[in-house]
Amino acid sequence: MIPKKVILDCDPGSDDAIAMMLAMKSDAIDLIGVTTVNGNRIVPKTTENALRVVQFMKSSVPVYRGCEEPIICNEIPGRKPGLPRVTLNDCHGDFLPLPEAEIRTEKEHAVFYLVKTLMESEGDIYVAAVGPLTNLAMALRIEPKIAGKIKQLVIMGGGHCGANASPAAEFNFYADPEAAKIVMDSAIPKVILPLDATWRACLSEEKCKELAQLGTPEAKVAAALVQKRIDNLKVNDVSEHNYALRHQAGTVAGAMLYRYDNHMAPIHDALAIAYLINENVVTELADANVDIDIAGGLCDGRMVADFHNTKKCKAPVTAKVALNSDAGLFTDMLFAALGK
Repeated sequence: MIPKKVILDCDPGSDDAIAMMLAMKSDAIDLIGVTTVNGNRIVPKTTENALRVVQFMKSSVPVYRGCEEPIICNEIPGRKPGLPRVTLNDCHGDFLPLPEAEIRTEKEHAVFYLVKTLMESEGDIYVAAVGPLTNLAMALRIEPKIAGKIKQLVIMGGGHCGANASPAAEFNFYADPEAAKIVMDSAIPKVILPLDATWRACLSEEKCKELAQLGTPEAKVAAALVQKRIDNLKVNDVSEHNYALRHQAGTVAGAMLYRYDNHMAPIHDALAIAYLINENVVTELADANVDIDIAGGLCDGRMVADFHNTKKCKAPVTAKVALNSDAGLFTDMLFAALGK
């Protein structure tokens, strides 16, 4: 099998780091570049974290520093002055628990790297976007033709029946709603992995211990990162966020609540790489007309996936949206890749 050429656009982040490790360890992925963006942390920190992972993995994958601010909105927290960010306590930390990077980024900006690499390609490059979509949106603005050069764009973002950065929106789309809308409005073939899917692919504390016991450096680091995420959920288990979940409509709320109560944590971004390795990790995928709320109100950054009118009124299908995932297969894939 010929490995898929993949560019990973990310904002490391603990789950981004595991996504990077999974991509580098998989025989099905040829990771040709990593681009960083403002998101979980500011770009100097997300870039340093990406470099730390590349160095730790003894990889030669180039890292390109990307956009430091959203296209229009303020950085979060503070999409608007005085508007607090409603989210879980932080589970990332400023820097990954890896040695400080001694390697450096490429000189070219991430946006120009995307434009150049995609335009020079034969349309055989996959992009996994697991942070705010600022880099990709800017690349589309500079050269709209890249939409026809991406084989498939796999996005971790949005929520059909769930949210985590505000009462209405998921973090990546909330961080730069305008960028998300630009990408959604493009002709790029898109698969979206929202919270509905990622919250069903979790690791328990028991599985986390089993991962560490595999004994490889990668497995030990990944297990430590997941355990930190689990510990974070324990802290939040009695918070008002958990109270809100108990009164939130939608099936993903029940899935999230079950995992809170049983000390399990999602590795959101790694599911995007897992999907590129084996599409069977997503068990329910539906055609939808997808839009993003950018009105600036309470639902700013909300993903609106219209499944009904694509069937009834022939509304154009703009993306495939994952609504469920196979936690067992996802776990097996992580163990197989990080344990070798």
